[in-house]
Amino acid sequence: MKPPICVDLDGTLLRTDLLYESLLVALRRRPWILFLLPFWVLAGRSVLKRRLALIATEPLEVETLPATEDLVAYLRAEKAAGRRIELVSASDQLLVAKVAARFGDLFDHVEGSNGTVNLKGAAKASALAGRHPEGFVYAGDSTVDSDVWKVASAAVPVNAALARRASIERVTPVEAAFGKPLNTFRALRSGMRLHQWAKNVLIFLPLLLTSTYTQPAIVLAALAAFFGFSLAASGTYLLNDLLDLAADRSHPRKSRRALASGRLPLVVGMAAAPALILIGLVLAGLAGWGVLAILVAYLVLTLSYSFGVKSMAVVDVVVLGALFTLRLYAGHTLVDDGTPVWLLGFSMFLFTSLALVKRLVEVRGLEARGLAEIPGRGYRAGDSGFIEMFGITSSVASVLIFMIYLAIEPAHAVRLENPGWLWVVPAAIGFWLPRVWLLARRGEVHDDPVVFALKDPPSLLLGVIALLAILGAA
Repeated sequence: MKPPICVDLDGTLLRTDLLYESLLVALRRRPWILFLLPFWVLAGRSVLKRRLALIATEPLEVETLPATEDLVAYLRAEKAAGRRIELVSASDQLLVAKVAARFGDLFDHVEGSNGTVNLKGAAKASALAGRHPEGFVYAGDSTVDSDVWKVASAAVPVNAALARRASIERVTPVEAAFGKPLNTFRALRSGMRLHQWAKNVLIFLPLLLTSTYTQPAIVLAALAAFFGFSLAASGTYLLNDLLDLAADRSHPRKSRRALASGRLPLVVGMAAAPALILIGLVLAGLAGWGVLAILVAYLVLTLSYSFGVKSMAVVDVVVLGALFTLRLYAGHTLVDDGTPVWLLGFSMFLFTSLALVKRLVEVRGLEARGLAEIPGRGYRAGDSGFIEMFGITSSVASVLIFMIYLAIEPAHAVRLENPGWLWVVPAAIGFWLPRVWLLARRGEVHDDPVVFALKDPPSLLLGVIALLAILGAA
């Protein structure tokens, strides 16, 4: 008879950590516990885990937590062959039992920390060695599992432990290996959504429209503003993904995001989000107090979106339009004459329209999956007609406002040498927006219009034409 397989949970059976999963759930339900966390930490990790588990166990959606599927398949095969399988985790027993129930009768024994003993490292090794004096196989992923592998008959390295397989084999034989080694840096880059930095090019538009891009001091300030907004926005993307884990994991595409899929450890995301926001604020401060104030307003608006506005139909897309416009306004503070109010109005309608494209794609996907509403959103199946009407109207309004600006605003004729070239811009946008809406209606647009535009050759061509027209006008 083969020795029993004792399986770790965090990072092994699941590609996530229940301590941080429960922390995020608890903070969403009771944000005020943030002030209690230091006292719970001082009381010991086992106490901390039990306190969080008492709040988070019921609402935690274990069915969508990312599992190491090839390991699960191996365990089921071994179980069918008559082998004993145990789940032994340092996570709290309340959470471990709930996760075990997800896998049916796979586990013959389920054990976790109990609020007094933290079942980790040496404590876990002692417990397993005492229960299985004849030997056992241990499946784990962490460096602290080395204490267990020293007393185990064989090892099953999983996920992060794959990179240390050679050192594990020097301690005990390796029976099998599963999962994928973590590439935290690559996953962090993915979670930061670097392609979204393209949105912050709007900061440079006022420099082009006022011909101040020839002044090195202003260009340097604009670069600081660009990277400040970009890094802070990446921090908010990570924060939003941390808050939206359950919804993202139930979504066919968003479930592949770095945090939702488990490719990026939650603790890394929780540390990187505030760090990126802080660095962004410092860079914005270097660009100028005006830029810093606008970035603060941007962050406040973004956080309000993440914590509630995104569930308010219509209001959500207007807020997204405002976030784009704040980028443009940040560039406005760097030049003497600033950006005309016409251009800010154009920006609001243009980017509200693009936000509605994203909502249309989401609602269409909702209807295709036979669902009634989008979790955490204010839209329902059947809203696509309203979204199309609102979005197309906003796109037409944006083009008209730009044309009115060119026809009536006298300032651009003074600032620019060849202002007539600017008429190419509303022409390009006036062609591009209907095309985007037509393709969105046909289901041929990525749910993020920015990603679509960056990958779509006609969109890139029109963007280049518009940019050349602006440079020609300057």
